[in-house]
Amino acid sequence: MDKKTIDKLTFLSKLSIPESDIDELSKNLDNILKLIGEIDAAPTDGLAPMAHPLDFNQPLRDDVSKKNINRNENQYDQTKTKDGYYTVPKILD
Repeated sequence: MDKKTIDKLTFLSKLSIPESDIDELSKNLDNILKLIGEIDAAPTDGLAPMAHPLDFNQPLRDDVSKKNINRNENQYDQTKTKDGYYTVPKILD
């Protein structure tokens, strides 16, 4: 990672990096790219993709509709409702 590339990245990301930190940043970015290269070189042929690193099942509940909505109980503040609907400020003229 050379200084020209770092300057381009800082411009694109709208970051300002002090000149004194560019050498250390360059080394760190080189190490990151090297690590990514090592990970990319790992043999993955025949491996199934994983959704999660831990092997467990998520218990799911049945998706059942319940018709026990009580409008009067939910709209107990009558000052904010009219004819069973919530009143909101008018936003369009």
